[in-house]
Amino acid sequence: MNSGIWIAGAATFVAVMGTAWAVRRDAERRREAERVRLWSEEQRPKGPLESYRRNLADAGLKPGTDRVTFVLLHALSLLSGALGGALLAQRNAHALAAVVLLALLGGLLGWWLPQLWLDGQRKLRQLALAAEFPVMLDLLQISMQGGMSLNAAWKSVSTSLDGRGAALADEMRRVDLEVGFGTSWTRALDSATVRTGVDEFRELGLLLEQTERFGTEMARAIAVLSESLRHAEVQVLEERAHEASVKMLFPLAMFLLPATLLLIIGPMLAMLFEALGRATGD
Repeated sequence: MNSGIWIAGAATFVAVMGTAWAVRRDAERRREAERVRLWSEEQRPKGPLESYRRNLADAGLKPGTDRVTFVLLHALSLLSGALGGALLAQRNAHALAAVVLLALLGGLLGWWLPQLWLDGQRKLRQLALAAEFPVMLDLLQISMQGGMSLNAAWKSVSTSLDGRGAALADEMRRVDLEVGFGTSWTRALDSATVRTGVDEFRELGLLLEQTERFGTEMARAIAVLSESLRHAEVQVLEERAHEASVKMLFPLAMFLLPATLLLIIGPMLAMLFEALGRATGD
């Protein structure tokens, strides 16, 4: 009887301690998620000028000559569009309202064209970062399996990616710089996601946090993440292939179907008209 009471008490104690540990872990995860969210909000641009500067960085334009050149060309395009619209309106219509309206439209066009190029460069850079990310994870896994620490492996991989994936190498060096100044890996990688728009950085940060918290093997977890990213990329490509086959139906029906019908029915109509003409002549 006494042994049963002791066993029940021990089981109750273990259950209570396990529940308390789970609640504490959940509270820690919630606090860390809230800190990451606040950190992400701090990294977001605060105004139009900051947003424009962030777009330049996202497009891969380096501080200095590249950014100054683009800003000057952007301003020149804006002024050229406004001046061209004003001159066109003044030549065709002398009304002040028409001149102002066409100058505004020309200025908007002059602003929009470089911005369109900038958005295209930003999307290309995001695609390049996402394409090189699994390769980076593979190199990181191999380096850590060779006995390197995370910091050393990160620096080594960023150096090896200089020639092949310069954009990813630049982001890795920036993350390494933030970690060197005392920022956690989770926040540094989340900041990289905010800068680049590539969610894989945030996923890697959460993975590193989980492996550190639960004591799992980091290299193995990185290998699993790399495999999952490749599988997701294959799924995206398959979805795009299916969408492409559906999108091809409209141009096929629009252009090929009339030509095919004309090729099939045209000779028959010619023969019919020729037979009717002979019958009418007789």
